[in-house]
Amino acid sequence: MDKARSVEQLVIEFPEFKLILEEHLEFNNELLPHVFIGDCNEYIIEYLKKDETDKLEKFFNFFEIMAIEGDDYTKELLSVTILERLGDDREILNTAYKYMGKETRKASDEIEKGWGRS
Repeated sequence: MDKARSVEQLVIEFPEFKLILEEHLEFNNELLPHVFIGDCNEYIIEYLKKDETDKLEKFFNFFEIMAIEGDDYTKELLSVTILERLGDDREILNTAYKYMGKETRKASDEIEKGWGRS
């Protein structure tokens, strides 16, 4: 999975992000994956605050695929833009841990260690 495919697949799997993508492309005149995913983070965090199991299982299954099948850029996108943000709030991160697959958790743990938060 490369960066373009990861964003495309994210919007296919989560149609609620389609409008965000359209606004992003209109504003930026190009796809900036880190910025776009960053715009989606708040929605993911809201689902984590509500602990919406069905939606979160789907998100974290997708993240696990990014961690396993992604190229280096996609793995960086997952780590830097999604997982690093989740670690900003310990409660959110603890909820996220319940849904993380093995590779996603490994990436998250590396980030937390790197930031000195673990």
